[in-house]
Amino acid sequence: MPGEQHLFNVTRWLLQAGTAFCIFLLVVLGLALAGTLVIATDIGARMGVPADLGGIARVNAALVAAFAVGCGLSAVILVFLMLRAAAQIVQTAIRSDPFVADNARRLMRIGWLLVALEGVGIFAPVLLRRLVIHLVPEHLRGQVHFNFGFDMWPIGVIAILMIFVLAQIFRRGSEMRAELEATV
Repeated sequence: MPGEQHLFNVTRWLLQAGTAFCIFLLVVLGLALAGTLVIATDIGARMGVPADLGGIARVNAALVAAFAVGCGLSAVILVFLMLRAAAQIVQTAIRSDPFVADNARRLMRIGWLLVALEGVGIFAPVLLRRLVIHLVPEHLRGQVHFNFGFDMWPIGVIAILMIFVLAQIFRRGSEMRAELEATV
């Protein structure tokens, strides 16, 4: 059907745009991570970054920032991998039959990547707070706020479960297709 092909083309374009944006974010966050790690070293001191940044040691502030940026980097990597897998599924659907074993595996991979992304969203703030407790003076801790934008919502859990269910449907569909071809 022509409408389905148009929808696949729009979806493919959106996935490509999302992937390009993820690559941009990976570059920016990679540079930010490198910058925070450089600031934490003696090079940061030679660059003129003061040893004390408003009551927080330069090294400690840089380590907290590096951890936060690293968490963001890991989240973007997970999203990038999900977008790639989804793009491969769409490509299969455009070219031929989407009910193939590879797409079932891709959906399973997306499900596990979503679980990992939820894990980053849940554990990163907890670990970051612990890091702040150890590296930021007590009188400044209340001024340090991080929001990763993750909450464990029931809709997220349902979405993850649905991805795993779809993976099983695709797996079973590919098995049925193989059985049908074997009998013909």
